[in-house]
Amino acid sequence: MRLTITMSGREKPVTLPLHYQQQLQGLLYHSLQNPTFAHFLHEVGFRKGKRSFKLFTFSRLFGSHQLNLERKTITFYDEFHWHVGTVLPEVTQELGEYLLLRSDVQIGGQPVEVKRIDVEKREIKSEEIEIEMLSPLTVYSTYETVDGSKKTQFFSPYDEVFSHLVELNFRNKYEAYYGVPPKERLFIEPIRVTEKHKVVTVFKGFYITAWLGYYRLRSSPDNLTFLYRVGIGGRNSQGFGMFRLLFER
Repeated sequence: MRLTITMSGREKPVTLPLHYQQQLQGLLYHSLQNPTFAHFLHEVGFRKGKRSFKLFTFSRLFGSHQLNLERKTITFYDEFHWHVGTVLPEVTQELGEYLLLRSDVQIGGQPVEVKRIDVEKREIKSEEIEIEMLSPLTVYSTYETVDGSKKTQFFSPYDEVFSHLVELNFRNKYEAYYGVPPKERLFIEPIRVTEKHKVVTVFKGFYITAWLGYYRLRSSPDNLTFLYRVGIGGRNSQGFGMFRLLFER
């Protein structure tokens, strides 16, 4: 399920840091009013081995805005939109109720008014789709160096291991949620991705390289629907890997 949330500043424009994903993630976690579920999702998640998955994702903010590169801020002057996707009904229910039942919602310490929430329950019917990223896709591998420190290497959509790591991440998420591995493989192919789609984001002091752009996905309709809800690639719950469907083949 997906929610599209339309908001605006309560009394004045909303100014956020350029890297505002942490503020949006904080709003989502803060909306979870069931303490047992909130603790599980934030601290535990759905596990596959040592990996933990939260199984939600969210987009960037979309709306009329102005960037201030000197101050590293972005200001929204009118309505702006935020998309949230998940396979967990508790997330959409509690987030929707939280946003609608409060006169003021805080983002980055600023009051915003929730104008509207639209709900989408899309089921993908085909085995091949073309997509556009609504938040950048990140693929990486973390390994230990000879001196014992850990290093993270990020990969571009044109690296040989990119498609393999996207599929591996999907298989881990799927098995963490359903308890069994998916029967069908996942294939991803960049179709319009250039250097201008490269995005470097800072999240809690950590630099993350990710990619916007257009891709082709092939798998079963059920697998593609799952990915449509939870996102592709890594760090979905930090605001990475959400896409919109351009068309189905």
